[in-house]
Amino acid sequence: MHEDIAKTVEADMESILAERVLASSERERAMKLLTHMMLRLWTRFALESGSRLVLTPSQFTLGTYEGKMNWILNETANFRSMNLIELGAKYRMSHSLVAEIYTLKREESVRLVFALEEEDIKGKPVFVNYLVYENSLAAFGLESALSSIKPALPSWLRTILTKNEDSLWRFCKDTLECVGV
Repeated sequence: MHEDIAKTVEADMESILAERVLASSERERAMKLLTHMMLRLWTRFALESGSRLVLTPSQFTLGTYEGKMNWILNETANFRSMNLIELGAKYRMSHSLVAEIYTLKREESVRLVFALEEEDIKGKPVFVNYLVYENSLAAFGLESALSSIKPALPSWLRTILTKNEDSLWRFCKDTLECVGV
């Protein structure tokens, strides 16, 4: 079942028409494409699982849903200055997929990470980040980002459907590089 939903998610992602995304900069274009990806993931997971996932910024800020996995982005949203979009949930602990644009040594890069909550340390939650995708902003491609997330979909869906993070934790620890706390 998880694999069937993963295939449906893949089809949803193929409907993103990157060539139709207009932007005044590479940064704005990348953030708009990442927003389309996160909105489709949010919608598909909600439809298939009935689970409530949280999208930050909210889906209402980012766009308008027109049905059949079709989202129209909110053109008044400032995608050029947006640094991060996060999609996640909390069951026993929090987990989320984070898409971000960051600057290191004057070069902008795009990355996707799973941020997984560990046990509290001194009463505060600690998040461990596992790298799913990373590339320079100039070399960013939605197709390669989607290919990078594809192997994680069955484990992530299992986590959402069972409301237990163990499957996603196992996948991240066994497959992905830990890039920080």
